[in-house]
Amino acid sequence: MRMARLTALVGGTAAVALALTACAGSGTTPDPADSDEAGATAPLLVIGALQEPSSWDPAQANEGHLAPVFQSVYDTLIKREPDGELSPMLATEWTTADDGLSLELELRTDVTFTDGTPFDAEAVKANIEHFKTANGPLQGNLANVVGAEVVDEDTVVLRLDSPDPDLPSNLANAGGYMGSPAALGSPDIAANPVGTGPYILDAGSSVVGSAYNLTRNEDYWGDPLPFDAVEFRILADETARLNALTSGQIDFASLNRAASALQAEAAGLNQPDPFSVNWGGILFFDRDGQLQPELADVRVREALAIAIDAEALVDVGWEGLGEPTAQVFGPETEAYSEELDSAYAYDPERAMDLLAEAGAEDLEITLPVSPVFEPIIYDAVIQNWEDIGVTVNRHQWGPGEAVPSMQRGEFPIAFMTLAQRSDWNTTQFLLSPDAPWNPLGSTDPELDALIAAYPAADEAGRAETAREINEWVIDNVWFAPVMRPNTFNFYGDKIEIVPQVQQAVPSIYNFTPSGQ
Repeated sequence: MRMARLTALVGGTAAVALALTACAGSGTTPDPADSDEAGATAPLLVIGALQEPSSWDPAQANEGHLAPVFQSVYDTLIKREPDGELSPMLATEWTTADDGLSLELELRTDVTFTDGTPFDAEAVKANIEHFKTANGPLQGNLANVVGAEVVDEDTVVLRLDSPDPDLPSNLANAGGYMGSPAALGSPDIAANPVGTGPYILDAGSSVVGSAYNLTRNEDYWGDPLPFDAVEFRILADETARLNALTSGQIDFASLNRAASALQAEAAGLNQPDPFSVNWGGILFFDRDGQLQPELADVRVREALAIAIDAEALVDVGWEGLGEPTAQVFGPETEAYSEELDSAYAYDPERAMDLLAEAGAEDLEITLPVSPVFEPIIYDAVIQNWEDIGVTVNRHQWGPGEAVPSMQRGEFPIAFMTLAQRSDWNTTQFLLSPDAPWNPLGSTDPELDALIAAYPAADEAGRAETAREINEWVIDNVWFAPVMRPNTFNFYGDKIEIVPQVQQAVPSIYNFTPSGQ
């Protein structure tokens, strides 16, 4: 019965998705296939981007789909390789003190920012201090860093108030982007990045909301990337992105919808072997009942979680391109337990009993809806909740509104897909009181004690603590995960890509012309 209902829902959605409309380009594009026979360079890489940066200030950098955008103009102190291993970049070596309260970085001596300012320890100190005060979306990357101490021109020490096992990894993310000290804090940096990266923004030919054009940094200190120029074409609409990809107007795009992925596959586009970097499901932001009083009762949250038919939703709503889960921690982490994937098994009768026990039989809730995700996802969740007597109202977000709205805590719940991270990074990203995806500051003494114990523990102790954190989060139903969806990266015949672990799209370093 439930499968038939979902099939009917997805049929209408797929029919609409198949009615593709034309997508206009942003001008004449050089053909990336016209590369030098020797394989030295290719003229242009065109990436279809879901979103654009709200600011080019390195402290305002975000991750995921925006990672290759910022990587084009800013180098990080440490580089994350496609498999997740860390390697030197602007820092050649790094050493964590035995007590975990400092990290010493040895720096390159041959790097200059594009405005002529030298890169040195003073520049690192300026960036760390700027990042700490700029209130960027990934400010938590340096949450434990209290300051930067210049030892000499090529050595800097980051001081911490408590150990942070993921600090080196965070220095390969937003916390490690280095901008020119002469530009930091100036109004101009929001529109004109000044970094040491492989490309330079051509502001004159870029159009906000449409396309950002970047040209090669001829004075780049490192090995040049194989494309002379990169264009990030902003295509927030999924159909427009798919059209541009199938018609060859762009070389690469990430797709969010399973129906779109099937169409891209049918069109003969290339994709890597199936992999997943995300979990998707309901985030219960309002665990204390500030916006929705009923959500303060764990029985209500559990009822909403077990009312969702995850298997049917994945099989039909996601075309089987994923796996059901009840965990925000991924299979590669110490916290993960296969047994816990069925923690919120579909049980509508028990869900109704829980609502009755909590006195919430007449629960009415608003579910905000984003155009990024397949409508069938929302239709299925809403139908499941209505089946247990919940009244669900929709709020439609416009393009680009969803993430800022969620991180401002404007709604008590939302559906979202988020990256599967390391144990500590997941904790800092989702669970800590000041985590970016804990916008209403949910906290609990037991959870706080587990979080506090993690960084000071040895390797075995951290693994055990991570499992306890995962079990606590599931027992207290802070989330209602539904699935680990496949990641849909598609590209044309002119390029090749290497997927980036725990990242929705490849890093800018992971794109090459075909045959090179």
